[in-house]
Amino acid sequence: MPRAVLSLLLWTLLATAPALAQPLDGTPKAPAAPSQCPDNMDAYADSDEVLTCTCPAEQMGQGSVWGTDTYTADSATCRAAQHAGVLNRRGGTVTVEMQPGQPRYPGTTRNGVQSVNYGSYRASYRFQGGAQQARGGGPQAAAPAPAQAAAPSQCPDDMSAYADSDEVLTCTCPAAQLGRGSVWGTDTYTADSATCRAALHAGALGRQGGTVTLEMLPGEGRYPGTTRNGVQSQNYGSYRASYRFQGEPRRNQAATPAGPQLCPDNMSSYAESDEAVTCLCPGEATLRGPVWGTDIYTADSATCRAAVHAGMIAQTGGSVSMQMLPGAPRYPGTTRNGVQSQNYGAYNASFRFTGDPRATKSAAPVQAPVAETLRRTGQVQLYVTFRTNSADLDIGAAPVLTQLRDALAADPALRLKLIGHTDATGSAATNLPLSQRRAESVRQWLIASGIAAERLAAEGKGPNEPIADNATESGRSLNRRVQAARL
Repeated sequence: MPRAVLSLLLWTLLATAPALAQPLDGTPKAPAAPSQCPDNMDAYADSDEVLTCTCPAEQMGQGSVWGTDTYTADSATCRAAQHAGVLNRRGGTVTVEMQPGQPRYPGTTRNGVQSVNYGSYRASYRFQGGAQQARGGGPQAAAPAPAQAAAPSQCPDDMSAYADSDEVLTCTCPAAQLGRGSVWGTDTYTADSATCRAALHAGALGRQGGTVTLEMLPGEGRYPGTTRNGVQSQNYGSYRASYRFQGEPRRNQAATPAGPQLCPDNMSSYAESDEAVTCLCPGEATLRGPVWGTDIYTADSATCRAAVHAGMIAQTGGSVSMQMLPGAPRYPGTTRNGVQSQNYGAYNASFRFTGDPRATKSAAPVQAPVAETLRRTGQVQLYVTFRTNSADLDIGAAPVLTQLRDALAADPALRLKLIGHTDATGSAATNLPLSQRRAESVRQWLIASGIAAERLAAEGKGPNEPIADNATESGRSLNRRVQAARL
């Protein structure tokens, strides 16, 4: 074949090579996206690109994540995909859309991944498509993303990302989040308090979780801790930002007062103030905690036990008023009203009780809140009243029994043993069966009120397990009780 003809054939093959590289249907071949997702999306910052890539299973547990639904560009791509619910631990293919930077990235714990709060960051990304089912499967069809991400559907682990704002946020607390984290304050909480656990403390939702609305607030000078609704919050001093929950507490909870309903365990959160505080001491609270001083007490003394020592209330409890004072160089201890206080040297803050002492007036025990005491400690002393030397319930028992019924109704998994106790007056041969019958009377009242019988047991202990001194009327009053203990 002549050289000219060979050259012509070679030129023709080269000219047609791109066409031969096309698919048979004539569709142009797009450049391939990275087969594996980048470790993070920082290389795509300041762009609006959409990238489809694959997350190998070994990448799912690696790296840090900041934000919820919208993530900082330097968040670990594959771990963020699991947090967002678009992949499970086995990995798979995702579509990522780059977004502008956001002023904050609230962290949540979701799908086994904990993301972290972060402030302003220059670039973001989010995943297209819906969350997968827990059993896995292919990626969902992509859905257009809004230009601005909505507030996260799940409440942030805490509200620190919203500090220094006055935003109002509505979000959802899964039941699994209610037992996690620490809480500081009462009604108004430090911004770093665990959001969902604080909501339970505030009575804004029950143990099944649910939706709450909260409002960011400026910082406070102090955050007094209380035990409420099964959650113990802690004292804290000044903090830069706060939040509170909007709306009414749940109907099965007591209305939230302006200040602490129950007395704080101690007055440390009021240190270095001159505030006056009025609060309630249940009978149970007067039996626990150390006390230092006489008339003037160290701020960390047990509030209600100090009130008994000071003669302001009987051991059965009551309402007290206190005045905060500066620290003193010494706190001499005395034994008074059945309470022994200890000596102590210099301490930075003090308190004393105001008003007229009334410990000499013995009264019925002040009942601790039933539901929250059960949740916190697993047991509660019920000061229900019976007719003398009888197991017949008195009309005055109804309020306490109603609290117990509501606690059982609110927590279907709760099962209780009801244990009857008496004081030491009379013989054990009489008191032991009497305590059993009284416990059974409470059980039958609950069954008649709609609580399933198999959730309740009854037992009598007679005078064998006193919690207070039977030599005093106050002590005997505290010993005459029906104890409800979680099974």
